[in-house]
Amino acid sequence: MSSTAAGSGEGTTETTAGGLFLRRSSGLVREFGGWDVFVFNTVGYALGLVLAIIPLLMAGAVPEANVLLTVAVGTVFTLFNAMTYGYLSAAMPRSGGEYVFLGRVVHPTVGFTANWGFTWSQLLGMALYASFTVNFGVAIAFLTLGNVLDSGGLVTAGEDVAKEWPTFLLGTAMIVLVAVILSLGPRVVRRFLNILFIPAILGSFVTLIVLLVTTKDEFVTKFNDFMAERAGGETYNGILAAADKAGYVHEPSTLSALILAIPIGYYIYIGFTYSSYIGGEVKEPGRNQPRIILATLAFAAAMYLVCLWRFYDIVGQDFINSVVYLNNNTDNGSGLPVDPVLNLFAGIMTGSTILNVIMALSFFLWNFLLLFVIATVITRNLFAWSVDRILPDAVTNVDRRFHSPWVATLIVIVASEILLVLYVFTTFFQQVSNYIVLYSIAFWATSFAAILLPYRKPEIYNSAPEFVRRKIGGVPVLVLFGVGNLVLFSLVLYSAFKLPAFSGPTGTDAVLFVVGIYLAGLVVYLAARAIQRRRGIDIDLAYREIPPD
Repeated sequence: MSSTAAGSGEGTTETTAGGLFLRRSSGLVREFGGWDVFVFNTVGYALGLVLAIIPLLMAGAVPEANVLLTVAVGTVFTLFNAMTYGYLSAAMPRSGGEYVFLGRVVHPTVGFTANWGFTWSQLLGMALYASFTVNFGVAIAFLTLGNVLDSGGLVTAGEDVAKEWPTFLLGTAMIVLVAVILSLGPRVVRRFLNILFIPAILGSFVTLIVLLVTTKDEFVTKFNDFMAERAGGETYNGILAAADKAGYVHEPSTLSALILAIPIGYYIYIGFTYSSYIGGEVKEPGRNQPRIILATLAFAAAMYLVCLWRFYDIVGQDFINSVVYLNNNTDNGSGLPVDPVLNLFAGIMTGSTILNVIMALSFFLWNFLLLFVIATVITRNLFAWSVDRILPDAVTNVDRRFHSPWVATLIVIVASEILLVLYVFTTFFQQVSNYIVLYSIAFWATSFAAILLPYRKPEIYNSAPEFVRRKIGGVPVLVLFGVGNLVLFSLVLYSAFKLPAFSGPTGTDAVLFVVGIYLAGLVVYLAARAIQRRRGIDIDLAYREIPPD
């Protein structure tokens, strides 16, 4: 079959000898070393953002569950997800995540459809986290700094910036900046993340120190002073009493509550395996992928457990539950000017301007940097689809100077902006968008790539690194990891439909939306296959090989 020009800015590129792929080389380069992967994955789960919203999420979804036990048990289950993606990335070190894993092991239709659903979850996440950056990063930073600086103007700005138009305009500015940085190529993205990771993680360590040195009595006093000067004047004990009067009842922790909450114990890590989607750009992937994914999980678990232990010891789970109950069930609410997130309370705990500035910058950066990771993941998925000839050839266009997939980046930014408009100005997300169900279906399906790889693709399995081929009692460890991952995401999907406060809307419209997304992926793949067959190309044959490096 003859070679094919791609018009990528790389000169003329060619298919493989069999004409299966659009080009012999992807045009991307292996820029990410071990530390870069750690930063990428740590930003992927957004440590500071998760710490901020865990109290709010737990109080709204499963208020009776023990938070520390939820995190601990969730971490054990998450190990299966870490090893499933880490080992598959070592065996098939190419960009695309489950698109490559499922497409090469199970069936190309399954691989593309699963990855299509995951990619849509990330596009929705771009809009969601752009708004989070404003509402949780910028707004609460203004509020806490206004408190410590005794500035009513900053407090007012913190309240005003979370309104519709400021959220949209600031969110748009951030999405545009993401486009600019991504267009400069993976080397610039890597350096950008590495540099800004420093103040982000520094702020999280400062938050931990503030939590370690603050007592409950000190917090209650400072909270009451804050509320008297900056908010409705309610007191700590007054909020507890108001919640009791409104009908809040403290429920003891139960096993059933823990089982329902375990998926939240996984959700706090979502993103820590995202280096698998840039596998074609990771140096020594067979060594770095599983090792760094596991190290990322261990670091996150340690930070979560220590920070949350201190937070709930100081602030109290009943208090957080009372605040959320009042906000959700009464007209007057709790009196807090913003949602009861951890970074708000940490800012109240210290009167130091310097520490508040460091923490405020950190919480903003965790939200903001996440946009770069998500956008990078999406562009690599689009790129992988195009290399396999499912999307138009132009999507593989890589800038010669910066090695950036600029067409894929442009697609992501335009789609993100449209979804941001829907998120801010309509009720679309509240009615039909179940972000957690969308990505969980893809992760659930990937379990079968791990379970079946040793048997369906022995040539790939036998050429994988030695640790991937280890067995326990004659059973490949990869199969055991896959089974564990299957159990984990079965629990996640169960809780997603039982707990709308955790996952988002679960009604008929939401279910149809999810089904529609995945059916659309199936239609896109079948249409692309039919079009290419008319051109004399059987794209299914490409899935018998690992895609080009």
